[in-house]
Amino acid sequence: MYLKTSFSIKKCLITLLFSFVFFLAVPHNSFAAQKPPTVKNLKCGVTTTNSINISWTPQSGVSGYQVYRATAYDGKYKKIKNIAVGNYAFCNMKLKSGKEYYYKVRAYVYQGNRIVTGKYSKILTARTKGSSKSAFVRVNANVRKHAGVNHPLIAILKAGTSVTITCATTDKSGTAWSRISFTVNGRKKTGYIRTDLVTPQQKKKVTGIVSVKSRLNLRQFANPQSKVLTTLSNGTKVTILGEATGSDKQKWYQISVKKNGKTYKGYCAARYIRVL
Repeated sequence: MYLKTSFSIKKCLITLLFSFVFFLAVPHNSFAAQKPPTVKNLKCGVTTTNSINISWTPQSGVSGYQVYRATAYDGKYKKIKNIAVGNYAFCNMKLKSGKEYYYKVRAYVYQGNRIVTGKYSKILTARTKGSSKSAFVRVNANVRKHAGVNHPLIAILKAGTSVTITCATTDKSGTAWSRISFTVNGRKKTGYIRTDLVTPQQKKKVTGIVSVKSRLNLRQFANPQSKVLTTLSNGTKVTILGEATGSDKQKWYQISVKKNGKTYKGYCAARYIRVL
């Protein structure tokens, strides 16, 4: 009786030992849930003033997709929609006009009673349709690759540089930024600038008249040291296009004026222009 009991105990120990060795020999991920593949080719389709269509390449062997959206490129992304398997597009409605949004998508699978998700797609930048606005830079300002001072610098624009605002966005702290297009050394570029550093040009033409004792310098930028484009005599009528705070912290007007058959656009101190 004692020998049979001893033999049974040894048999159980050998079985447990082989089970343990088998567990160590088999790769751990064989027991782990298999994650679905990463969603690829996330792209923007048709957009309107209040909607954005996005789509991606469908994945095999998945149960569906999760769509996430943020209002800042590196802000907090929130899930806004679960997409059933067989669909690989989504129309985001009720958005703001002329605003930029950011999307990422991941696939998921059901494994037992739980959901296993894959990696996020690359971030998609998309924007609703809106009216572009002509503007100028108020002071020397940095233009970034994305909205936020932590993103790479694209260019430094001088005060008075003309730009086009294409849409609005924010950084992760909620500060307002504008997506702009501009030209540097003959090359057209796009980037992001803090909204408070640009001033939209006036749509309505405003007429002013030069009021000086001698002559007024029309300069390239809102800066007392910038290049003089021409000089204007007392009583010259000008068209005021906008205004800016110059490098001297004073108010400047951006103006257009015809002289000797040629049209000049530049800046002059506002205190020497009387608005009519």
